[in-house]
Amino acid sequence: MAQTSVILIWLAYLLYAAAFAVFLIGFFTQRPWMNRLGLIVAAAGLVAQTLGLILRGVDAGRFPFVGLYESLVLVAWAIVLVWHVLESFTKIKAVGLYVMPVVLVLLTIALISYDPPQGMVPALRSDIVIVHVIVMLVAIGCLYVAGGAAIIYLIEETLLRRRKTGGVLGRLPSLAALDRLIYHATLLGLPFLTMGMAAGVIRAETFRVPGWPTDPMVLLSAAAWAVYVVLIAGRVRGEWSGRAVSWLAVTGLVLLLVIRFAAVPYLSGFHTYGG
Repeated sequence: MAQTSVILIWLAYLLYAAAFAVFLIGFFTQRPWMNRLGLIVAAAGLVAQTLGLILRGVDAGRFPFVGLYESLVLVAWAIVLVWHVLESFTKIKAVGLYVMPVVLVLLTIALISYDPPQGMVPALRSDIVIVHVIVMLVAIGCLYVAGGAAIIYLIEETLLRRRKTGGVLGRLPSLAALDRLIYHATLLGLPFLTMGMAAGVIRAETFRVPGWPTDPMVLLSAAAWAVYVVLIAGRVRGEWSGRAVSWLAVTGLVLLLVIRFAAVPYLSGFHTYGG
């Protein structure tokens, strides 16, 4: 069963790579049907990845979130799932060109660091931990997509400022469409981020983790949460332009990346996916 799970994850990896190639060709040829084909291929990858995660969980006898391999596969899965949902509502095409490379990088790191299923430390054997992981996955998926849309927004705006209106620029979504995607993705992700942080606090208090309020991961998470609150508040009140909102979304994305790839494995004294 473990081997079948890995094969399915590899299949998802190859399908995502194929989807990225299709999106890239569609982007430069401006053929709308290529985007639809890319979505279908990526959806097939999502199905394969979902099955791979299910088999991993069955083989381990638990929710598959322990260790670097499982956590990154889960994050990649959440990003693809959220992107498909947002794509169906916004119809913005070019974001797939950002999502697929991010997912491929995460899966590459995961597959390189593969390890067989392992047990959980007692502190992770809790329903509140499962809730924490699930809501944080949704939050990360939404906020990664918002960050990707923000990067595209800033690139497009820079090209417009330089009056470079041809070539790639003509193939990107409008600034207004990207601004809406950033707002909607953040609006969806922020409540889940809030719930995930609250669940983490409950977990820390339940297990009486010493010094958790000053842990680097907690402080960085609070900073990211504050950035997204400011983004939403400024956008709703009309005080922030699309450029300012985009920079806030990119700042939040950077903080999330630092949390995952620096704070969790190296800086945090208690937050770990290890078993």
